[in-house]
Amino acid sequence: MKRPTYTLPSIVKKVFRSGERSLPRMEICTRLEASEFIALTELDSMSLLDTVLKMEQTPVRVGSSDAIVEIAYQPHQLYDLAYRFLRETQTPKKVEQIVAELRRQTQFGWNQILRLLQLEKDPRFVQYQGDSRWFLAEWTLANDEVYAFCQKNGITQVTSRSLIHFLEHEVGIAADAAFLPGLDDRFQIDGDTLYIMVMNEESEVELFVHEVAAAAAADTIAPEVTEQTEHQEEQHQEQEEMKEDFTMNNIQNQHVLQEVQQLLEQAMSKLETRHIEMSQEVVAHFQQSNMQAIEVLMKEKHKNEQIALGIKQVLATSEQQ
Repeated sequence: MKRPTYTLPSIVKKVFRSGERSLPRMEICTRLEASEFIALTELDSMSLLDTVLKMEQTPVRVGSSDAIVEIAYQPHQLYDLAYRFLRETQTPKKVEQIVAELRRQTQFGWNQILRLLQLEKDPRFVQYQGDSRWFLAEWTLANDEVYAFCQKNGITQVTSRSLIHFLEHEVGIAADAAFLPGLDDRFQIDGDTLYIMVMNEESEVELFVHEVAAAAAADTIAPEVTEQTEHQEEQHQEQEEMKEDFTMNNIQNQHVLQEVQQLLEQAMSKLETRHIEMSQEVVAHFQQSNMQAIEVLMKEKHKNEQIALGIKQVLATSEQQ
């Protein structure tokens, strides 16, 4: 389930409130856990913070002790001018656009501005994964609002020519709100048309079920697949070492393959059972508007796709014997 997600440095910057220059490490982790941002990453709060601290262009640094983390930003007029530029235009900008504007307003050269203007360090600027533009941290995200309006009114497409009018005068989103359809799988851009993948509540639940069901049985089937794959390899080694008894080993190998197939069939049966259970769980989460719980389940999807691929490979190997 693809949604606009802040970059890791931006997630950490959003934790700091206005006027805060430093925080205890544990307080940052607590705020990260309490926010909705970390649910869309693959990291826990401590790992996320440590990852950002190790980045070359990091917005934070270790303070007077390891227990304290402070903002790395150092005030400079270029940052203030960049902030004013984005706020006045109410439009996200690429760094090249910001540098061009600052060069027009000041006597600084292009390379000098690039060296001094490290927006990663200023908590007033944030980025979304997959988007190179810079946004102001104070701006809101309008994707949910736009989708809800389209769903309520049965709107399935909007032309690019009328999009701005549609957002401002029909949906009524704030002038400083960001709308990022390219980072959201509820929207699809095709040429000059924005398509809204509008679903009713029942269809949306079914989509969640479809996305998370494959991830539900990882812990159930992984041990069996690993154990049987290792067992198959051991039997193969024995076959190589005992060539003089080829006939006996061939029979034994066939027996092992049959066992593997039976165990995989049992694993698939457990997967189907878990699929039904997950359907009920997702429906319950959706009815409670617990989107974070559903997002957490989605984190398991990638891991389980790899496990499913492993099962298919084992089955393909056994069918060739």
